Amino acid sequence: MRRLHFVRARGVLCAGALAMLWAGAASAHKGSDAYLDVQQLAPAAVTAEPAPPIAVRALRFTLSVAIKDLDLLLPMDSNSDGRVTWGEIRVALPAVLAVANQSAALDNPKDATTECALRWQFDGVERRGDGTYLRLVAGARCALAQSLALRYTFFREQDANHRLLVAGHLDRKDLLTTGSPLRSGPLPLLAAPLPVPVAAGDARPIPAAADASAGRWSAVRDYFLLGVHHLLEGYDHLAFLLALVLPLRLALFATAAPGAAPAEPGRLPQPGKAVWWSLLRTVTAFTVGHSLTLMLATFGWTQTSPRWVEPAIAVSIAVAAALNLRPVTWVRTDVLALLFGMVHGIGFAGLLQEAAAPSGLLPWALAGFNLGVEAGQLLAVGAWVALVQPVVFRRWYPQFVVRGGSAVLMLLAAWWFWQRIQ
Repeated sequence: MRRLHFVRARGVLCAGALAMLWAGAASAHKGSDAYLDVQQLAPAAVTAEPAPPIAVRALRFTLSVAIKDLDLLLPMDSNSDGRVTWGEIRVALPAVLAVANQSAALDNPKDATTECALRWQFDGVERRGDGTYLRLVAGARCALAQSLALRYTFFREQDANHRLLVAGHLDRKDLLTTGSPLRSGPLPLLAAPLPVPVAAGDARPIPAAADASAGRWSAVRDYFLLGVHHLLEGYDHLAFLLALVLPLRLALFATAAPGAAPAEPGRLPQPGKAVWWSLLRTVTAFTVGHSLTLMLATFGWTQTSPRWVEPAIAVSIAVAAALNLRPVTWVRTDVLALLFGMVHGIGFAGLLQEAAAPSGLLPWALAGFNLGVEAGQLLAVGAWVALVQPVVFRRWYPQFVVRGGSAVLMLLAAWWFWQRIQ
């Protein structure tokens, strides 16, 4: 019987190790994101051409797409040497622009003017926290009376986790939203304003109805979902959480370890209560730590380089896992979670900084993103607790799940650390 338990545990551990190593080889932290900036170049004005006179707005769109992501669609690295040179970019540009014109377009009604369309042009390359991006620009002149929406299908078949982060300023209103290539319909950018009578030659700005509260709650909602998504695809954050909860034998029901005195019906044994309280302290400390530095970094009150933050996150996983193998009595898990949570918070902040959220909506985006990260964290911890319920009180659990899992996490952290210091 013990042999059967050993085989089962070893199989589960090996499967988990392979899954984590596969995830680590793909991407340990930053997912696939593109960035769109939308700006109105001038106040809405009236034009006499085409007749009848209509009010139009001039718009400028700037789209940044990672070269490493484009390589999923097109042979950006044509010689497969692991580097994309300027010569390779120039060769691939016509194909990139053709894909952009098909994959990022305004969703216009049939009677829209021909000028209300995006024809992307190359505008250079730019360096962001997770690599080099191609920057594309397009202009459009769209009727004020029509709404604006974007059809975005980049990487629909290649990466279901890809996200578009949109920011800008339209009709004196801040714009902040997110999109996905899997979205069933176009991404709304601006609702059509109420009809306003105009006369030919009238160049006065045309007021647009603004609902500030709607924009704020939209930012909270979109960035809440982005926070959940970012946490659940951030394998290094999940690995750190796993290292913290691995040694906790959490029971959902009143089930004690073999040989323990039976508990009262419907109640957990006393050790179970203590373990749940330990989990609450640890998760809360991690939340406080990364919320603090996430806020400081997002508002620009502290600046750090990804060059040390990303390796430091890998180190935090290794340290937490090592303490599961060789506990140190004076090291408190909740204090450890607080300190390393501050490091992870700086890593979270990179996404918000790259999105360049308008200052008026930044606090709301930050609140939504932080709540989303916490929701994703609770989902991850809850999933782990539910997963281990059948085996949490088995005699081999400490040896094979806690110690074996911690050893795998240390190896994974060492691999990530090596990748990030290159």
